[in-house]
Amino acid sequence: MMRNIFLLLIIIIIVIIANPAFGIEPPFKIEPQSPKIVPVFQDSIKVASLTRDFKIWVFFTDKEIFDKSAYKKALTDLENRFTSRAMVRRQNRAESKALDFYDIPVSENYIRQLEQAGLKIAHQSRWLNAVSGYANPEIMKGISEFPFVSEIRPVAVAIEKPEPKEPYKINDVGPQDTIYGASFTQLDQINIIKMHDFGYTGKGILIAFLDAGYRLDHPAFDSMNILAKYDFINNDTTVNDTIFGDTIARGQPFHGTLTLSTCGGYAPGQLIGPAYNADYIVAMTEKTYIENQSEEDNWAAAAEWADSIGAHIISSSLGYLDWYTYKDLDGKTATVTKAAELASSRGIAVFNAAGNERNSPFHYINPPADGPSVIAVGAVNSTGEIAGFSSVGPTYDGRIKPDLVAMGVATKGAYFEGGYTFSNGTSLSTPLAAGAGALILEAHPDWSPAQLRQAMIGSADRYNDPDTVYGYGLFDTFKAAGIFRISQIDPIELAVGDSLNLKVTVAGFEDSAVTFSPQNLPSTAVFTVDGELRYKAVEEDIGSREVEFFALFKGETTSLKVQFSVFLQGGIAVGPNPFSDSLRVFLGPDAGNLQEISIHTVAGEKVWEISADNNNGQGAIFVWRGINFRGQRVAPGVYFIVVRTDRLTQKFKVFLM
Repeated sequence: MMRNIFLLLIIIIIVIIANPAFGIEPPFKIEPQSPKIVPVFQDSIKVASLTRDFKIWVFFTDKEIFDKSAYKKALTDLENRFTSRAMVRRQNRAESKALDFYDIPVSENYIRQLEQAGLKIAHQSRWLNAVSGYANPEIMKGISEFPFVSEIRPVAVAIEKPEPKEPYKINDVGPQDTIYGASFTQLDQINIIKMHDFGYTGKGILIAFLDAGYRLDHPAFDSMNILAKYDFINNDTTVNDTIFGDTIARGQPFHGTLTLSTCGGYAPGQLIGPAYNADYIVAMTEKTYIENQSEEDNWAAAAEWADSIGAHIISSSLGYLDWYTYKDLDGKTATVTKAAELASSRGIAVFNAAGNERNSPFHYINPPADGPSVIAVGAVNSTGEIAGFSSVGPTYDGRIKPDLVAMGVATKGAYFEGGYTFSNGTSLSTPLAAGAGALILEAHPDWSPAQLRQAMIGSADRYNDPDTVYGYGLFDTFKAAGIFRISQIDPIELAVGDSLNLKVTVAGFEDSAVTFSPQNLPSTAVFTVDGELRYKAVEEDIGSREVEFFALFKGETTSLKVQFSVFLQGGIAVGPNPFSDSLRVFLGPDAGNLQEISIHTVAGEKVWEISADNNNGQGAIFVWRGINFRGQRVAPGVYFIVVRTDRLTQKFKVFLM
């Protein structure tokens, strides 16, 4: 028996070491995989030319850190690698508040040895403890023999297809608005306009876009605050692609221009994005000039770059399926999904397109949309009907995906050649959701990615009945933010003669245009137009009531119910009188300890009584609900109440209606 328990413990330890949870410290060293070159890749290598280069991931067993002393020193050396904004985000939102093992760069010594062996390195990943690069089969075989190499696998690729040709009618475009133009419909559908009315525009939130080229001189970006930009394909800062005749330099800037403008563009009368006042960084991760191809190592490198700068949100319209199967959509297998989950553990909310594959044989979402923390966004039209192309779930392990939907049919955005256009795709619904997330984070700066995701899901119209087509459905940004609510008011208890001066306010919001109105206040209470309650408790109001306060602003209403009680300072009182539902007996702090309360008809018949020994002389309330000893309702009429304490006995005449 003990031997079996011992073996079980060993197995558990091995499983924990082999599968470290994101955000939890992994071991300093892991054992290499066997075989090192993943089986799915070996068949391709065998039939390939010895000189053909493949793009591969090379994962390491360690970071050349083997004890706590070296680990502590490595963490100290990281202090200048992250902006103050990144560290504040980490403290406020991340699962792991402090810098940890995942933040330490890969070993320069290992990189040097790989380069000497012939690997042409493309990117380094501190999160994955890996590098990506180009190598032919012979070089790969040599690399696999290094003891510090844990695993070699192909870099997954996404072949971007043309915009889905979902037919749409003029009704899908929606009405023109004086300020929002035709973008009104896509914002109003997820209640963004209301957030703007309340002053939320994304200010203070940093959004990272991972996409193709960006035409940043488009008028829609004139007021956009872009803090940084980087091309992860050519490893420079040029993302403003240019067209020369029929030749495209670097890449087609259509897609990035479109998605970025959908989220943060600002051109009154034409286009306004949900988070037009947020800060932005833009990463070019997609080779649109080579078969519209994008690779997951670019995504991972861009996500780590966004982390170091301090991004709060990543918006990505890419999905990587090549080299992965449906079985790999379990939220923990695809390399890019691992990177997305690590981004979330650092406090970054990741929004990713569900994909446009529903009409294809493989109709499921693509990594990294399968990540448990990733908010996968599907597409609907202006009436909320799912788009025919919008990829579906579930994940291989049975989780609901997509998470949410937004408008991705006839969605308005900036066109790279100038002007504006209407386009289809989950690529368009995703930046709308990401922009909505920025407004919510502006209202709740300390919310983690998990809290943001839950708030958005909880506001959606299918929250109680989700499926694998719509997910949890269309979300309500205003509802998810929960910004318009009356500040908490504790139960109000007043002794007769006490005065109350209470200011009712909307939490975190001050505006003279807010209209307050209460219900069920005592008749002698005064409630001013600016929400001040003034009241002096009188004996006629003895008892408890539920007061409800209402607030109205720009068409939105919120309310709060508060228990309101008036009691007798000393002696005994009953009320209300007459009564219909219940009668309360009030014992003031000077009345003494209750011995008995009895109810009698005018003929002297006792119909109900209560005795108590738990009154401590500090005041108490007892209730008679008009019933007799058998629990039956007594007839309307006059009754006498006799209240006896250890100090006095009083008799009251009451009328039951």
